[in-house]
Amino acid sequence: MPDILEIFAGYPWLLQVGGVIGSAIYVGGFAMVQCGYTCGNGAGYSLSKIVAAVLVLASLIDAFNLGAFLIQVGFIFFGLVGMLRRGETLRSTSSRHRELHRSVTRFPATEAS
Repeated sequence: MPDILEIFAGYPWLLQVGGVIGSAIYVGGFAMVQCGYTCGNGAGYSLSKIVAAVLVLASLIDAFNLGAFLIQVGFIFFGLVGMLRRGETLRSTSSRHRELHRSVTRFPATEAS
C-alpha cells in the first residue's frame, strides 16, 4: 500500500490547492462574522475553522513551516474543544428542559358554572 506522503509528493499542486481553499475558508468565515452574516459562536463557524486548519495543515506536507503548523494544530484543538463544549451545553440544556417539563403541575380543567 503506497504511503500517503508518497502520493502527495507526486502532486504538490494538490496540496497547494488545498491550502488555498483552507485560506479562503478562514478569511471567508472571518469576513462573514465581521459583516454580521453569521455568528462566531455557532457550530458552523467552529467546523469551518477545523476544516480550514486541516486543509492548510495538509498543505504543509510539501513545504513545512513550524509557525503555520502550530497555528493549525491550535485551531483544530480549540475548534474541537468548542464543539465539545457546545454539545455539552446543548445536552445539559435539553436535560434541564425535560426535568422542568416533568415537574410542571398540570391543573385539571375546571367546569364552568
